[in-house]
Amino acid sequence: MKQAGSVAVAAVLAVMAGGVAQAQERDNTKTNPLSVREINENDVMMKKTLWRRVDLNEKQNQAMFSKNNQITKYLIDAVKAGVLVAYPNDSVNTPMPVEKFAEKLAAPEQGATLTAEERAAGFGNEDKTNDGWGDAAKDKNAAAKKPADDGWGTPAPQTAKAKPVDDGWGTPAPKKKTTAKNTKGKKPVKPAPVVPEVPKVDSSAMAKANPFTGIERLSDEYSVLDIKEDWVFDRKRSRLYYDIQTVGIVIPADKSPSGLETQVAYFKYKDLDKLFRSDPKKFIWYNSQNQAQHKNLADAFDLRLFYGRIYKVSNPKDRDLIGQYGSEREGLMKSYQLEQQLMEQEHGLWEY
Repeated sequence: MKQAGSVAVAAVLAVMAGGVAQAQERDNTKTNPLSVREINENDVMMKKTLWRRVDLNEKQNQAMFSKNNQITKYLIDAVKAGVLVAYPNDSVNTPMPVEKFAEKLAAPEQGATLTAEERAAGFGNEDKTNDGWGDAAKDKNAAAKKPADDGWGTPAPQTAKAKPVDDGWGTPAPKKKTTAKNTKGKKPVKPAPVVPEVPKVDSSAMAKANPFTGIERLSDEYSVLDIKEDWVFDRKRSRLYYDIQTVGIVIPADKSPSGLETQVAYFKYKDLDKLFRSDPKKFIWYNSQNQAQHKNLADAFDLRLFYGRIYKVSNPKDRDLIGQYGSEREGLMKSYQLEQQLMEQEHGLWEY
């Protein structure tokens, strides 16, 4: 009996161990859903999340911003066509409504450039306050309000109303009665055909159906990309990867009336990779040295044919480098130092 009991206990333990092993095996298949090339989380030996600011007007990045081939133009056109989904921030959890995206693309009003102090000083209301010489503005309709005169300064006599025609004896002439003539034997006149009224077009419904009907910004104004990526070392492949997660469009401060950078939308890089590879001849990285060897934008990102300055690294306070070190100069210097540290850290992995 003791031997049979021990065998039963061993069987139960074996089943439990198998279940635990199966559960561990399922957990080992976890990967990042935003990665283009998925890496098992258990194979990740080191990881850092970086945020880069890519200025497309820089010489190294102009290949992505050539005339009529701006990468930002392609992204905006894809959202308008319903091919690409836009998100309000780099967490890419909740999609952005199309109407909100259209508001982001709208050109700013010229009147919005005046500050509150300038408006209080009277700028923008010149025709309402005075005539330009300090005097009150004259009423343009004042002449029309005065009674007309006869040319000698006296009011012109009012024209008498037409009197009714009389019969010669002082009494009004009787009105002639129109009697219908004998219409016997004549064909009745057919009534005119009723023309159906053309229904009016509801312009508000058309605007709701297509929100991209207003005046939009120029394509050259979307000249900054905000890239979020993971710096990952895969222990199984013994290789370092720059795993891009999201790409955002930013309007620079010099193109914004408020003087601040404006975030337009963010996109999953996994979706962008599919979009770029769907038409390799359209979405190109312009090769100015050899026009026969233009690259696809997806390949350009894989080959790191761009430069983006690091402005933020994952930290407990979730601050950028300027917020951590107190000034733009210190933040810029720290960005260059981080680039060198990452390069030396990668190089040190191959030394024994």
